[in-house]
Amino acid sequence: MAVFVSAVLGGLAIGSIYGLIGIGFTVIYNATRVFNLAQGDLVLVAVMTSFAMLDVLHVPEIVAFICVVAAAMIVAGIEERFVVRPFLKKTGAGAFGWFIATLGFSAIVEAIVNVWFGQHPIVAIPSPLPLTGVHFGSVVLGYRQIFVIGVFFIVIGVLELFYSRTWMGQAMRGTAEDREAASLRGINPITMSRSAFLMAGGIAGVAGYVIAPITLSDPTVGISFTLSGFLALAIGGFGSIRGAVVGGLLLGVCEQLFSAYVSANYVITVGLILVLLVLTVRPQGLFKSSTPLRTV
Repeated sequence: MAVFVSAVLGGLAIGSIYGLIGIGFTVIYNATRVFNLAQGDLVLVAVMTSFAMLDVLHVPEIVAFICVVAAAMIVAGIEERFVVRPFLKKTGAGAFGWFIATLGFSAIVEAIVNVWFGQHPIVAIPSPLPLTGVHFGSVVLGYRQIFVIGVFFIVIGVLELFYSRTWMGQAMRGTAEDREAASLRGINPITMSRSAFLMAGGIAGVAGYVIAPITLSDPTVGISFTLSGFLALAIGGFGSIRGAVVGGLLLGVCEQLFSAYVSANYVITVGLILVLLVLTVRPQGLFKSSTPLRTV
């Protein structure tokens, strides 16, 4: 029983990481109908900026947090302006160019990060929280894992309020549905697109900061972040915050259970199996998407 509880609790922490990445995908998707293949690399930028600030420069935690979020937002803003925006104005087959463009941007970011940090050994990144945790019987859930889970649910709550209670949240959705109609109603599509990418960059920055002490200073994990976020969304449903939440948590828990009871060597197959099972029953994911990916 202790093994099961430990796997579930650990899975919730891992799933919260996947969910945070998936939420970043969803914010951009809900505003542009673009699936940002570089979202995982924005989290990578945040993790490695945490390493630079805390391990190399030894700045205070609050300064490090501000720099981490700012770095991820700046990279996201550059991506929106020079990589994605040109394709948002196109129609027909050319509108799908964002797929290759964001994939290329992802490769560029990973290359730059590896040039800057690849020579450093992979080490633990400092955290203001101790390595100890809360005891649930014989099982211990670390304070750092609890912090990740707590931040995850705070981000969910803020975004739910943003999309349901604010004009900009509604405007982002409207712009994604029909950019021309949104323009006629006084909504600037460029502003919505830019805002969505900056929001997603901010979320990636927060995610990178809170998970950095757990993932260590590995400059090669960007693609694995992207894959995990994609699997979480494929399970939960594109365009749904709730889908990203449920998909991420379900993926994290199933991975940890598989690792505990079967084998840790094949844990990568768990996400693929889950996607196949879910999409066989519900092709749109657990939570129905409002519209398909932007292709026209």
